[in-house]
Amino acid sequence: MKKIGSPSAILSFLMIFAWGPIGMAADYPQKPIRMIVPWSAGGGNDILARALQAPLEKIMGQRVLIDNIPAGTTKVGTMELMKAKPDGYTLILSTTESWFGYYYSGTFETKVVEQMVPLGIVASEPYGYVETRSDSPYKTWADVVKAAKENPGKLTCGSSGAGGMLEMIMADISKASGIKTPRIVPFAGSGPSVVALLGGHTDLRVGQVSASRAMYSAGKTRGLAISTDKRLASHPDVPTFKELGIGGTIVLTRSIWAPPKLHANLVNTITKMIEKATKDPEFIKIVQDQLSQTVDYRPPQTTREYVVNFDKEFGPRLAETFEK
Repeated sequence: MKKIGSPSAILSFLMIFAWGPIGMAADYPQKPIRMIVPWSAGGGNDILARALQAPLEKIMGQRVLIDNIPAGTTKVGTMELMKAKPDGYTLILSTTESWFGYYYSGTFETKVVEQMVPLGIVASEPYGYVETRSDSPYKTWADVVKAAKENPGKLTCGSSGAGGMLEMIMADISKASGIKTPRIVPFAGSGPSVVALLGGHTDLRVGQVSASRAMYSAGKTRGLAISTDKRLASHPDVPTFKELGIGGTIVLTRSIWAPPKLHANLVNTITKMIEKATKDPEFIKIVQDQLSQTVDYRPPQTTREYVVNFDKEFGPRLAETFEK
């Protein structure tokens, strides 16, 4: 019988307790992974998740199942992640900006991003794109300003959810233009807000370029303003907020997160897989050509730092915008 103090016994003892998380990381994954997208199908997050799906499946050797849960302005999907086992088999792809916006607007009781485990930012894009239908009487942002001054409170603007950065952006550029903010009409994601705009149910839409790239390219929508440093090559006729004198540049990040308390070994394993997937040529092509986004992988620690800095910069403004 081995004495507990012997080197071999101590080694065996340590291996028993270390095997769990280490073994999980070494053997991961052994079954399909659920990727929650807390938005409806067809929007920017959904398109990005599905673009990442193929290279991830190839690298992981398992299926990655996209689960669209658009209810409750991301709250339902996010809570699904929060209550999931921290075993690496339930992940979420969304935007930290939205979570902060919903916290300050009262949708979330806590800053959920402070509890979840970051696995990395995978892409970024301009946040704040104002558009209308191609047959709309509003040919320019100046036309919108004129109409808003002549008929205060009449204009409507679709958004991909209640509360958040998009409402803040529209409120800010409206204030800078000297008009009352158009009435925001929230939808369960970018896809439905684009459909509503095309159907004539709203006058404008504020969102991301990615969600309406196809409609813009098909000539069905017209861009009025965008929050970039310079005009996009894909949208050469759309002036920037800076050009119009109504604001500056705001960048939206799209990131992948895990439930609270995911073990560091699994974090390391999964992040390496995600980083490798973002280098896939087809993924890069879709992100750039279809979404007008930039592949921008950043590791967990950098993602966490981004969250902290974002809250410092925009938190007070969001709180002010959504003060009841």
